[in-house]
Amino acid sequence: MPITTLKDIAAAAHVSSATVSRVLNADTSLQVSAATRQRIFAAAESLNYTKHQTHPTTSAGTVALVQWTTEAGEQGDLYYRAIRWGVENQLQADGYQVARNFAPDGLPAASGLAGVIAIGKYSHDQLAAFAGLGKPLVVIDQDTLDDDISCVTTSFGAPVQAIVDHFFTHGRTHPIMIAGVEQTTDGQPLHDPRPEAFTTAMTRRGEEPVLYSGPFTIEGGYQVMKKILSQPAAAHFDALFAASDNMAIGAIKALQEHHLNVPEDVAVIGFNDMAVGRFINPSLATVHIATQEMGITGVELLEKMIKTPGSQMRITLASQLLVRDSAAL
Repeated sequence: MPITTLKDIAAAAHVSSATVSRVLNADTSLQVSAATRQRIFAAAESLNYTKHQTHPTTSAGTVALVQWTTEAGEQGDLYYRAIRWGVENQLQADGYQVARNFAPDGLPAASGLAGVIAIGKYSHDQLAAFAGLGKPLVVIDQDTLDDDISCVTTSFGAPVQAIVDHFFTHGRTHPIMIAGVEQTTDGQPLHDPRPEAFTTAMTRRGEEPVLYSGPFTIEGGYQVMKKILSQPAAAHFDALFAASDNMAIGAIKALQEHHLNVPEDVAVIGFNDMAVGRFINPSLATVHIATQEMGITGVELLEKMIKTPGSQMRITLASQLLVRDSAAL
């Protein structure tokens, strides 16, 4: 398979190769719109771009980068791959070497490490093991402040409220939610704040929340929606919020097989803004998460902890509802 180049990405995103290089290398001095940055990331994702570069020895030290996915699994998970790009690009720009650790690798050796960045979701035992390394530690994509570990997260309450408001504003007064079910690599169930946010948003309107759940996959969304449509109450919902884009895509397939049109019969909104959502029919409304920026922010937080050890902190980045055809009411 040919290796994707910066020139390929530039052609797909309709920008120069220099702009692609600076965006993917987290050059914060570059004046470029958020839409252009997102178009570049989307092109890189769709072309399965992987950086091929050496990590020169530097005086800044080595940071262990821990992923809760396997290396093979990450290839199909653009969300976590984008976060990793943000982390690696910023670390390399700041002169650090990167020591990757994918699941199910053991803990990195603490000797010689300047710090640790863990991407994903972990159990209390796993977090305790990371902290036991005795190095500055930042977790990205999980709220670990109660475990006394600094973290970078994204907002959930505001965008889920925006989703419910969008539905009701446009006359869709019977929305339902398909929530995701997942667990840590050591088998511990994980808490997802989105169902709670949906419940809160519906309760504020005096409405009874209706939730279903399934795996965070296309097949999961498809099977849950098939089950919903087989029930007598199926005719009573006119909008769907799915906790991930993958689940939303699967749900749309099931709706279409049931001869329901999106958004005319059922409006659909996902979450995560995966690149593929732009290319399905109808294009998928979703919540954009600043994945690359989460990675960059995680590095900045780690560097602060390396230079000035102190209290742990949580940084939450805003996310944004993007209305596309599947919810254009």
